[in-house]
Amino acid sequence: MKPFQIVAIGGGGGATQVLKAAQPFADHLTAIIAVTDTGRSTGLARAIGGIPAPGDLRATLAAFATDPLLARLLQQRFSGAGLPQLEGMAFGNLLIAALTQVTGDFAAAIAQVARMVGSAAAVLPVAAIDTQLCAELADGTIVVGELAVRGLDKPPIKRLFLSDQAAAHPPTLAAIRAADLVVLGPGSLFTTLLASLLFGGMAEALQAARGKVVYICNTTTQPGQTDDYCALDHVRRVADALGPGALDAVLLNSGIPSSAALARYAADGVLLLQPDAAEIAAIAALGVQPIVRDLAEQDDEQRVLWNKQDSVRHDPMKLSAALKELIIS
Repeated sequence: MKPFQIVAIGGGGGATQVLKAAQPFADHLTAIIAVTDTGRSTGLARAIGGIPAPGDLRATLAAFATDPLLARLLQQRFSGAGLPQLEGMAFGNLLIAALTQVTGDFAAAIAQVARMVGSAAAVLPVAAIDTQLCAELADGTIVVGELAVRGLDKPPIKRLFLSDQAAAHPPTLAAIRAADLVVLGPGSLFTTLLASLLFGGMAEALQAARGKVVYICNTTTQPGQTDDYCALDHVRRVADALGPGALDAVLLNSGIPSSAALARYAADGVLLLQPDAAEIAAIAALGVQPIVRDLAEQDDEQRVLWNKQDSVRHDPMKLSAALKELIIS
């Protein structure tokens, strides 16, 4: 089997999940990570260092670190005792902020941390420019900052834009063009995936990619971002952002978790996406190949996440089989 290069574009969770699933059969793994988050720990690190969002990059580096102690160190969160502002601050975020000040280069700081922890995957920021994610809502309101863009109980998101237009990191664009398979998602549709595609050169690089470009559609809706969305709505947004012909295929989940898990998610406003035959045909009509598989993780245990909402995750083994089928077909 020839050496394969796989690129995953998304956040710390989604991109890590994809590359871990691809690790058994891929020779070169590259994570391209979103940089516009403004969450609690990440937002404070951004303010301290004047940097793009380090949080998802830190989490990805920790996931692929070959030194277990350094992986734990990156993820270690301060208790905030005596200094409430640092409550929940991840040490890795401060490390990246400090290294950026020392080197004067955010991308160089990420590369340095990757070397320190012995990362088994190349981890690249989608861009090295400090800019804010903004959105125009359906009622014409403009909101600034990722936290506001994903806020609950607001009108639907009409369009996204950056406070300061910025170009994507050049090595990121080169990795996309050279990959045998480029995987978009899973992850927050607006604040992770579409936000990453706003940077200059991203859509063009994906259009020029020599390998397949595949979107892994989320298994559920996400409150504040995709309320009332169906799978087709997700695919349309991604296809529109990339331009005609750039998106080759979409992986759609047909698996159904337990009724207890679904009821728990529904209580949080998280609803399972279940595309029917008409929806699948409409996706195909967009020029995107729909690949329908049972990809859902069957896990009834409730996960407690740091400042994030739980959702139905993709099963690692099922995802691995689907990705391998895509790359060798």
